[in-house]
Amino acid sequence: MGIFHRYNSTIHGNYRKAYLRSGLITGLLLSAYVLIRLLMGKPLESPTSYVSDAVMLVAVFLFMAFYRNSLPDKKITLKEAMLFGIGTAVVAAFIYGLALWAFGLAFPQQTALFSTTMTGNEVTTQDPQLHYWAAWWAIYSFVMMALLGSFGAFVAAIFFRNEKSDIKNRKK
Repeated sequence: MGIFHRYNSTIHGNYRKAYLRSGLITGLLLSAYVLIRLLMGKPLESPTSYVSDAVMLVAVFLFMAFYRNSLPDKKITLKEAMLFGIGTAVVAAFIYGLALWAFGLAFPQQTALFSTTMTGNEVTTQDPQLHYWAAWWAIYSFVMMALLGSFGAFVAAIFFRNEKSDIKNRKK
């Protein structure tokens, strides 16, 4: 099959350590936004908002730029950039989902507002299944933020890649 090529790409840095660190920082930024809103008495109406989406996209973009600039010769392949970006997005989404779950259990009015706004059914803070709703919104936000961050990682990887991989010649 001459259509498929095998690429010989070189990973220039320790992207696993970098995406764990940047994903943790991004997840904490997202969680801090929700906590500040809760402490101000203005809970979110949806687990994902324009502000949290923008924070995720900008953070993935900026951390990928920082990571590329920290590499020797500032060389990064599309593969390494994608692995870094998706890793950052998944770690950040996981931290954000855990924070929403914890905030949902600590602030039942937040979970009730999510459930009422998103489903259209009236859910009160006295609902016996409120802790299940908190877990549901945590899972929902994890999936949505991971998908959004992965899309942002793809765009940033295309933008930041500056080294093309060599194609291995397959001998027949």
